[in-house]
Amino acid sequence: MITPSFGLTATERVLPKLALDFTTALLDPRITFTRSGNTATVVNSSGYITPINADLPRFDYDPVTLACRGLLIEEQRTNVCLYSEDFRNTAEAGSSRPWAVSSGANTVTANAGTSPANDNTASQMSFTASSFAGRGQSFTATSGVTYTWSVWIKRLSGAGNGRISFVGAVVNPASFAATGDWQRISVTGTAASTGTATALVFPEYLATRTGDYLLWGGQIEAGAFATSYIPNLATGTTVRNADVVTMTGTNFSDWYNASEGAAVIQALPSTISNTRPAIQLDDNTANESIALRGVAADPQLFVVDGGSTQATLDAGTITANTVYKLGGAWKASSFATAINGAAAVTSASGTLPTVTQARLGSDGTNYFNGHLQNLRYWPQRLTNAEVQAFSK
Repeated sequence: MITPSFGLTATERVLPKLALDFTTALLDPRITFTRSGNTATVVNSSGYITPINADLPRFDYDPVTLACRGLLIEEQRTNVCLYSEDFRNTAEAGSSRPWAVSSGANTVTANAGTSPANDNTASQMSFTASSFAGRGQSFTATSGVTYTWSVWIKRLSGAGNGRISFVGAVVNPASFAATGDWQRISVTGTAASTGTATALVFPEYLATRTGDYLLWGGQIEAGAFATSYIPNLATGTTVRNADVVTMTGTNFSDWYNASEGAAVIQALPSTISNTRPAIQLDDNTANESIALRGVAADPQLFVVDGGSTQATLDAGTITANTVYKLGGAWKASSFATAINGAAAVTSASGTLPTVTQARLGSDGTNYFNGHLQNLRYWPQRLTNAEVQAFSK
């Protein structure tokens, strides 16, 4: 008896074996999510910054449109800014407050306005004409380390021509225009030496030098960009641990085909610095892996087998804070990648790795730092035209 052979129908070819949509704010039960500690925050569906407990996924919302931006994946960061929601100095609050008056006559009243967290924890800064006026806090910087200083500000009255800056071991000023809405402003700089650096914010710097402003959520962190808010409400520092998202065991093997495949990821990166994996299939090492990732501004399909790179295909260009759709397809001696509907970039050489799990937003060392929105996977090597079409 001869057993008939059946190929995939046209419909079966285009239907993904795995489809995950993180903009629904639901986590597929096959996914394992961990993040130790209750120190993370998320923008909730009402647009307010709110704490979230350990091991809960962070479905993050746009504070203006209230649309779900997807699953927020970030690396570990530490906020060394003390009393991050109380900008009073020692004369106003006692010796425990580290904020200093930085030029000009100004006073701060704590718990004087509604914050981005929708509570009464914003500090109000008020001052009259003199020189530019602001607040600052010092910390110990390490030579060669890059730091980012960020704070939320809202103008109640005044011109709002301000400046945020580092001085001391880290130097890098930046101007901003405060508005009547809450906005997060930030500045980044690298320490030229080990020693004291001061993070400063001047709501009035160049204009009338009078006004009233609300301040909230000070954050000083080692890194080249600001991450989600880490409350640090007293002395010491607060660590937000990394978001770890995996699919392992039968939750992975039930849909994965070892001989060929394809995937498309839609993602919103907060940064395009360094290596930012959106999805990586691997064996829990760097020696066997298939990844769709960003490396600086380059979106890539990256394949490693036996510790040797088999394919590094650059699909084009990505931009921070801009959604992209990156597709990749693989089979021995046949690889392709495409972004946002552009023509596929291909390679006709290389072997496939042996993988046992999927990591979302990480390769175990590097983290995506942004929002994963959806993922589709096919257990066959899509055609180049299909990779292009599905990445639109």
